[in-house]
Amino acid sequence: MSQGPGRSAAESAWELLRQARGPSDGWGYGPQVPGDADITSWVLRLAEALGAEDDPRAEEGYRFVAAHLQEDGGISSYLPQFAAPFLDRVAPRWDAWYASHACVTTAAAGLRHLPVHERLLARLREIRRPDGSWPAYWWPDREYPTALAAEALTADSPAGGRPEARAAARWAAARIGADGAVRTEWEPEGSAFATAFALRAVLAGERPEDRDTVRRAVAYLVDSQEQEGSWRPSAWCRVPGPMEFDPDAREHWKRGQRGKAALGSVVLDMKALYTTASVVAALARTSTVTVTSVAAESSRAHPA
Repeated sequence: MSQGPGRSAAESAWELLRQARGPSDGWGYGPQVPGDADITSWVLRLAEALGAEDDPRAEEGYRFVAAHLQEDGGISSYLPQFAAPFLDRVAPRWDAWYASHACVTTAAAGLRHLPVHERLLARLREIRRPDGSWPAYWWPDREYPTALAAEALTADSPAGGRPEARAAARWAAARIGADGAVRTEWEPEGSAFATAFALRAVLAGERPEDRDTVRRAVAYLVDSQEQEGSWRPSAWCRVPGPMEFDPDAREHWKRGQRGKAALGSVVLDMKALYTTASVVAALARTSTVTVTSVAAESSRAHPA
């Protein structure tokens, strides 16, 4: 990570996070909920970006995530010994939440210093869909796990050097429309969140034939930025039931429920933080020349 205000903010965030929670609890999405391997993986991604992977707090985090490795080679979101006291207040069994989840596995597989890193890469190859994408448990948008899986599988080889990444890029490129947007069930007019991860998947494959697709996606993201700097919320997270192993099979999802009612619901990133961070991360992976030229073209087409 280069020097500048972005790094300063990242360092401040890491310092805040390293002091949060108990040293062996991992991290969770809120102070009152149990730690989970998904959130902890993302905190550790920050640590690795800052070169802080040897920090004792990060080392505890690696051990926490590795403990979630299941027999099938994937990573679960929760473990009973950490989560049961909290979850059992709602329902007596949470088998599905204690099973391995593809989207959590893709996030953890991006951790280069995780002790079970190679096993996770093997699991990613096992669960890849025939069309080149990866499934997700917590997210209805497959662009998210597909991008993370493709990046993890190409981290130690030249971009596009693995057939899995090229297949993922082909799938993701087909998801990007003529106007550069990915349209989803929950965002039929266009999802900045899904577009950002589709762009990342295309970049991981680095196929020459996708250059125009990259420019279209970048143009859509640049043009759809709000005046104050964010992107309109479009990251929908789903909350399957405690025994629901295949959320894709559910025909009806409620919207925006809270508490116990959130089970069987999809919840939007209302403050746009996750959506905006996802777009910024995608644009950061794109050539500076591409982003600059697209932004200049957009400025000429839409003068202030």
